[in-house]
Formats: sequence, C-alpha cells, structure tokens
Amino acid sequence: ALAIFFAGCGDLCVKIALFDNVEEARAAGAVAAGWVPDTLPKSASDLREGHLPDGRYWGVFSFPKADEAAVRAMVGEEINSGTLTCDPPGRLDWWPRLVRTPVNVEQVRTTGFKLYRGTDARTYVVNWGQGRAYYWH
Repeated sequence: ALAIFFAGCGDLCVKIALFDNVEEARAAGAVAAGWVPDTLPKSASDLREGHLPDGRYWGVFSFPKADEAAVRAMVGEEINSGTLTCDPPGRLDWWPRLVRTPVNVEQVRTTGFKLYRGTDARTYVVNWGQGRAYYWH
C-alpha cells in the first residue's frame, strides 16, 4: 500500500507550464532549466512542459511546415523498432497514451508519428504532417 501511495505522490510534485511561444518559455526560465529545448525555432507555439524534482521532464510544441528543417536538425537517429520507456505523471493530460510505458515503436509509427533519439539527449516523437512534436528526458 505504501508503494502505491508514494507512486501517486509523484503526480503531486510535477510542475506544469504552458507557453504561447518560445520567448515566453525563455522569459519564464524553462529554456535555461532545460525543460524546453533551446534549439526550437522561434515560430514554435503551443508549448507545454511538465517536470519533476528528480530531473525528468516531458514537453510538446507545434511548428509550421516552413520550420520543419529546423526541427529535423534537433532530432537525430530515427528509432524504427523496439520498446521504449516513458513514464509521465498522470497529471500531464496532454501527453498521448500511445507514448507511455511500454512504448511500442512499431505501433506508434502506424499512427503517423516517428520516434527519434534527439541530438540533445531527449527522445522525440514527431508527427511531421501535423507539425507537432513531443519529447522527454
């Protein structure tokens, strides 16, 4: 019972922030803290981030088609198979269920998303057609 209690406490510790654009995230200190990538194109919008005191964090942003090359420069090697671990707190209601442990790479890819090992040690899940990217570390 104690294990369940303490596991639930992680949700209480999560800090969540929403930003309209990168400049708002920068002004709030989210970029300097590392919760929002510093390489995002200036046109990125609808940024959301959630982080825990232990250093884990999750985020999402939208980007226009015109800045696809800038986002591609952030992501590295594509992940084509296997299973990944991603355990966001339940309070991140904007985090897709499909990208929760266990993350079945093949199944995620059938939905239009592609997974990448970022050049910045993050893992990215990108839907290029929608201009939407999720990341975690």
